[in-house]
Amino acid sequence: MIVSVIAMFVPFLTGLNGPDGLYATENGIYVCEENTGRILCVTADGNAIVVAEGLASPEGIYVAEDGRILVVEDTMSGRLVEIHHGCFTTLASDLCCPEGVTVDNRGTIWFTTGGIEGGSIFTTLWKITSNIPTREYSLPSAFSFSDLEVAADGMIYICSESSGIFGNVAVFRFDPVTFALTPFVTGVTACEGIGMTDGGFPFYITEESGAVYRVDSSGVLSLVQSNLSAVEDVAVFNNQIFVTEDGTGSLLRLDVDE
Repeated sequence: MIVSVIAMFVPFLTGLNGPDGLYATENGIYVCEENTGRILCVTADGNAIVVAEGLASPEGIYVAEDGRILVVEDTMSGRLVEIHHGCFTTLASDLCCPEGVTVDNRGTIWFTTGGIEGGSIFTTLWKITSNIPTREYSLPSAFSFSDLEVAADGMIYICSESSGIFGNVAVFRFDPVTFALTPFVTGVTACEGIGMTDGGFPFYITEESGAVYRVDSSGVLSLVQSNLSAVEDVAVFNNQIFVTEDGTGSLLRLDVDE
């Protein structure tokens, strides 16, 4: 059962060109612009600063405390790129449509590739240890792993972008110790983005067709809003939920009380 929540997102920043991946830090919220190849940092007052450009379809993003940015390029031969002090380092290349990237509390990098859109047979969860990308878990590409986040307990939560096509699993939970991948959320047909709160719960997910949901520690959904235009990613910043609305080129905001 999905519980409805009365809420309404409002525009926070408009005029973006293909806004997609989001990541919140204490300094601001980072936004990937797929169509321009840029990454913006948007401060609490709505001021947007270009922090990187020249990327090819940047989508998934993670920003470390030291300012290091990890970003994946969602192309047929995409890359995982590290950006630090203006320098670009390719950590992995020739990746099939990578969409999500995150880092766990031990400093291990995790990212996703593959899926139906990339024409791959499998969709895969990867990790990087000692600078070497390693396949950790693969499923048939109908599941299509997209965004992912790590909770405070070390569990990794992975969106399944094609959940309406096969399996009806919107979010998987992966245990990096036991390598167990288990269904966690069902009922969302195209889970595109995920954003954690402190501690992990609740977290928020986006449905590409235009909905945002809140997820509790039992995997129960609450509908936040359902009439948006092609939402991509979600992040929580300063007790506010932010989502990228690709259909209108906007960054939207919703005040929350956790």
